[in-house]
Amino acid sequence: MRTSMVLSALGSLFLLQPAPVGAPLESSAVPDVVVVPTLGTNHQFDLDYTVAHVEALLDAIRPDGIVLDDFTDWLRSGCVVSATAPEYHVALRYAQGHRVPIWGTRDRPPASAYEDVVRGIAQVNGQTPESVERNYRTRLEIETARIAREFSFPPEPVTLAFLLQTGFAKWGASRTPAQREAITASGRQAAETLLSIIAVNQQPKRWVVLMPWARALATAEALRSQSAVRYRSVTSFLRAADRALAGHMNGGNIAWILSGMLDEWYGMWAPQVFPTERLAGLLRQLQQLAPTDPTTRFLQARWLMQNRDYVAAEPLFVSLVDDSTDARLPFPINGKWVRPPWSSVRLKAMLNLAFLRDLRGSRDSALVLYRELLAKGAVLDEEARAAGYVYDDIRGVIDSYTRSPYTGLPTEAFRHYRLAAAVPRCDPAKAR
Repeated sequence: MRTSMVLSALGSLFLLQPAPVGAPLESSAVPDVVVVPTLGTNHQFDLDYTVAHVEALLDAIRPDGIVLDDFTDWLRSGCVVSATAPEYHVALRYAQGHRVPIWGTRDRPPASAYEDVVRGIAQVNGQTPESVERNYRTRLEIETARIAREFSFPPEPVTLAFLLQTGFAKWGASRTPAQREAITASGRQAAETLLSIIAVNQQPKRWVVLMPWARALATAEALRSQSAVRYRSVTSFLRAADRALAGHMNGGNIAWILSGMLDEWYGMWAPQVFPTERLAGLLRQLQQLAPTDPTTRFLQARWLMQNRDYVAAEPLFVSLVDDSTDARLPFPINGKWVRPPWSSVRLKAMLNLAFLRDLRGSRDSALVLYRELLAKGAVLDEEARAAGYVYDDIRGVIDSYTRSPYTGLPTEAFRHYRLAAAVPRCDPAKAR
């Protein structure tokens, strides 16, 4: 199943814990703190609050200290534990590019974290494909309807300004008193952690904190009354971020945005959930910026394939498979939001060409491509294992295509339910 769903099912493994409280800052050194509420995997569905919008917002805020709801040791090693959250990859890339120090709300995962994940995966993988489909089908239908209602076809653009004004309140209205109390407590805890980090790292004068929206709002509320920092609302930076946005709608970010809809797990289940006209506009924009780039051609072929124009898509895939330059997708891949998570345009084109051949009845030709991919062995899993502990069993999925052809039906999504676990190379802890 989709990695983020399984991580949710495994429980809140990485809850915030307050760090030891350090000495308070002197009043003359009180820093600014801006809390940015983020959407996690929903950023890929909200075309009015995308990775480019997050990047533009960071550009407008210009922080000299960044805090994520993740782990400091991993961030300093160049990767994140919360690998499914695209905004964390944006923030890490910003920190690296601008040489801004970055912290997590905790230093490192607990010693039992990896073993807990392995046990949870074993429970999921122990199910049969039929039981997985039976258990998750209704949930998927509800989730795709929510995506369409809240992001693809909303009555007005779902910008961060809109979310801050009414959207977040609407989303949170159905919470029980106990849930609200838990979120408030989590926000207070996060504020304590942040103040502790600031107290012992006094050089940064403008901090930005990126957190999932509910916790972020609770954290912001807790910070308002703190004298050790000057809380600044993110709304004061939205106008500057809007001005900066055009500069961040570059080819790399547009390709990232498009991949989140044209080359993603929900695209298998319900491609009609996505806003066709807006995607077409983004694709045209990418074609104007980089008309001959392999990434552009791949996304164009995916667009054609999603719209059942197999005749037009096939020569694009063939040309990419024949290309020996091994072009790479120009955005972070280890966020696991594309299927499969490969940066190689050639490999992705090869798999999609096999799909297309299956759909057109050329089974023998499809099998040649599937087997050529399987012959690459562990290479197929390398990037999936580059962050976090959980990754899709990519080789298992491709092997299943050798036993039964790709159909293009929504049930194809359930081939992806099996998961695996590994400690990525970027984990600074002693190898397990």
